Amino acid sequence: MRTLALSLLLSLFAALGLAQVEPLRPAGADDKAFAKLRGITYFYIDVITSENRPEEVDLRGEIRDGMELELRRANLTPKAIEGLGAEAATPMLVIEVRFDRGLGRYNADVILSVRDNATITRNKESVLAQAYSQSRRALGASDTALSREIKARSREMILEVIEGIKRTK
Repeated sequence: MRTLALSLLLSLFAALGLAQVEPLRPAGADDKAFAKLRGITYFYIDVITSENRPEEVDLRGEIRDGMELELRRANLTPKAIEGLGAEAATPMLVIEVRFDRGLGRYNADVILSVRDNATITRNKESVLAQAYSQSRRALGASDTALSREIKARSREMILEVIEGIKRTK
C-alpha cells in the first residue's frame, strides 16, 4: 500500500513538472520574433496585475526591480513611464500577471510583451502595435509560492528577450 501511495505521489510530481515545461520552438521562429526588436537600446517598463490587493503592489515593485536589474546588466537602459502617454513611452516592455485563484488553486499567467512605436487602427481606435509577446504559466501551493514562481517566470522571459536582442545585433 505504501509503494502504491509513493508511486502515485511521484507520478503527480512528475506531471506537475512536465506541465510547467514550455514546448520547444523551431530555431528560425526565434530569429523572426526577435528581428522586430533589432536596434533597441532602451525600454520603458511597466508591470500590470489583474488584482489590486496590497500584496500585489509589492509584487509589481519586485518584478519591476528585477526587470531593471536584468536590463542594466545587458546594457539596455530602463526608463520610467510616469507622466508619459502610451504612444510617447515606446518601446515599452510590459509584464502582465493574470491571477486565477480559487479554493486551493494558485495559478497565474505571466505575459511579457513589447509594444512598438507603430500605431495601428483596430476597431476605429489607435492601438500600439505589439512587436513581441510570450506567456508562461506559474503554479504555486500558496500565495508566497505563487509570487516566487511569477518572479521566476518573468525573469526567464526577460532573459530570453535580452538574449534574442543580442543575437540579432
